[in-house]
Amino acid sequence: MPGIEKLPIEETLEDSPQTRSLLGVFEEDTAAISNYCSQLYQAMQRIYDAQNELSAATHLTSRLLKEYDKQRFPLGGDDEVMSSTLQQFAKVIDELSSCHAVLSTQLADAMMFPISQFKERDLKEILTLKEVFQISSDDHDVAINRYSRLSKRRDNDKARAEAVEDVYTARKKQHQTMMHYFCSLNTLQYKKKTALLEPLLGYMQAQISFFKLGSENLTQQWEDFLGTIGASVQK
Repeated sequence: MPGIEKLPIEETLEDSPQTRSLLGVFEEDTAAISNYCSQLYQAMQRIYDAQNELSAATHLTSRLLKEYDKQRFPLGGDDEVMSSTLQQFAKVIDELSSCHAVLSTQLADAMMFPISQFKERDLKEILTLKEVFQISSDDHDVAINRYSRLSKRRDNDKARAEAVEDVYTARKKQHQTMMHYFCSLNTLQYKKKTALLEPLLGYMQAQISFFKLGSENLTQQWEDFLGTIGASVQK
């Protein structure tokens, strides 16, 4: 609904059909946000898991290269050149491993943390408030029905007074929960864009930092070394 930016909290006391209809639109929008956020969270979790796996595998590769000297190959003999070359590779991969470890940490802090907070805190809070609001609305309907039945009968004044008190208490509780629910739904409308953009920004900044760090660590010396090895392999 174009032009609708927030639910009118001042109309919660009247609780008109128009207000309920507008509430339904906001609830549909919230459900769509929640569904999309869950999919985005799963995608980012896969990125994070893959990065952690890459970091661990890179570290393992470096460790295995360092252990080459300890291996005994029946037909290999003592190849000092090969051993020295692999140790050099181990140093390069060690630096890459450090870069990957930093990237994993940055992804956890800048990407996973904000989207997890939005998913686990903001969206779950709204689901909880929706349940509380539904319960209070059901209690209010029960109180109204009980009062309506009593008003059609010649019951004593005490029972009627108790029914009136129940209606008042239930209506007050419903009004309070409805205001709280509306506030949370309105807040979500202001938060949703930031909540989706913040982890994406964190992801991109972490990647840029990773590439810069790699560029700084992979000096000309390493490039020359890799070029020499590449040329010898192609001969």
